[in-house]
Amino acid sequence: MNGPDILSAAYDDDPYSHYETMRNDFPVYRHEPTGMYVISRHADVARALKDPPFTNECYAWQAEPVMGGRTITQMDGLEHASYRRLLGAPLRGPDFRRRVVPGIEQASAELIEKFQDRGDVELMSEFATWLPINIMSTLIGLPEADRPRFQRWYLALIAHMSNLANDPDVAAAGVAVRAEMTAYLRPLLQDRRARPGGDILSALCRAEFEGARLTDAQIQVHLATLMTAGGDTTVSAISNTIKNLLLHPEHLRATMADRSLIDRMHAESLRLNPPVHLILRYAAEEVRLDGGVIPAGSTVGCVLGAANRDPARFSDPDVFAPYRDELDPGREFTPAGSLVAFGQGRHFCLGAGMARTTVNIAVNQLLDALPDLRLADTAELRETGMFTRRLKKLELCFTPKAHPTVTV
Repeated sequence: MNGPDILSAAYDDDPYSHYETMRNDFPVYRHEPTGMYVISRHADVARALKDPPFTNECYAWQAEPVMGGRTITQMDGLEHASYRRLLGAPLRGPDFRRRVVPGIEQASAELIEKFQDRGDVELMSEFATWLPINIMSTLIGLPEADRPRFQRWYLALIAHMSNLANDPDVAAAGVAVRAEMTAYLRPLLQDRRARPGGDILSALCRAEFEGARLTDAQIQVHLATLMTAGGDTTVSAISNTIKNLLLHPEHLRATMADRSLIDRMHAESLRLNPPVHLILRYAAEEVRLDGGVIPAGSTVGCVLGAANRDPARFSDPDVFAPYRDELDPGREFTPAGSLVAFGQGRHFCLGAGMARTTVNIAVNQLLDALPDLRLADTAELRETGMFTRRLKKLELCFTPKAHPTVTV
């Protein structure tokens, strides 16, 4: 008897219904179509994300072909620490509050303004998808007119990294985007080296490692990493937090009255509906877990979605319970948290703090602008995705914003 087929249409349609079977009956199993070992219990997944025998060598085939080289997720030691400081600087600290937060607020407000007079919105395509794109493209220093291109790039990169079925068209599209990015960035990098500004492109052009400036290829790798890390995950976090509030009116009322609860609602949404359901690791040596043995040299599929619903770690794990004892909103966006939504250990998500801020601002502004926001009668709440997972649509309705009548 084999464990669930994570490549099947049934699994994509509803992975949650398979998670209990995974944890109880197949806590460690070899997925025959891919040859990787799948783990799903919270303790095992947390160990795989932190313990040295589990490495990120899998990114050599999963990411490098489209990123153009080694990513920060493949680095360790001094190299990893140096690049983590470099890439993380714009995403935290006093400078983040001064320069980045106003930009997030403006980007969110501009998107809401486009539909608040209408009375209905499909939140995925009109808000959640574009907010992280608009924010990150501004931080990087890309022209506003190129945001649709930016979106197409990151979707192609994510699709390539999720391509466990080895679809040749998906692989070819990812490689084509890599070549397109190289040609696009060449004149931009020349300009930033000659006329640096305050954006991430300029910072990368000035950066050095071991006494040498970064090459164009190295800069492209880091930009592609930022694009893929900050896109789909934030889309899902925003939409799932809103969805869960609307499905639970008592928590929506409490949050409307006390906006400090947004972090708590966000954290519980990350547990119940994590943006990333599967992440890969590589077993550099044989590893023995309670449920079985993973041979040395194996790719390991860590099912974050199942780990975050493990009853051994969380009581009533299939219930949206933002006040649960196991959840500490002050810690869940740090490596000390109980969730595995942002990973754990030395490769904990670099942008977790920025994601927290973005979701907080977005939810605040949506509740302010659309105080009677509700699910549309046509809302289906269907999800898709094996690695990153998101709602296909989130159809909402509300009372349109009233404009004062001008009399003459």
